[in-house]
Amino acid sequence: MSEFVSVMFCRVCSSRYVDISEWTEEGNAVIRCRTCGNHEEMGRFVMGRCRVSPRELQDARDTRAKKGTYEK
Repeated sequence: MSEFVSVMFCRVCSSRYVDISEWTEEGNAVIRCRTCGNHEEMGRFVMGRCRVSPRELQDARDTRAKKGTYEK
């Protein structure tokens, strides 16, 4: 069985509790971390979803962003 997910992480505190808090008049999303309050306006991107296996979903839950690096 597969799961569908969309995930963003806060680069300040690594929290997974990140939401689109509002939309600007220009149509940009304002992304806000519910843990630390960090926020950023984001344009020209859209959130979507992807299908992952249960194993991939668990791996994503167990992975934390490392400061200054990006996972490829």
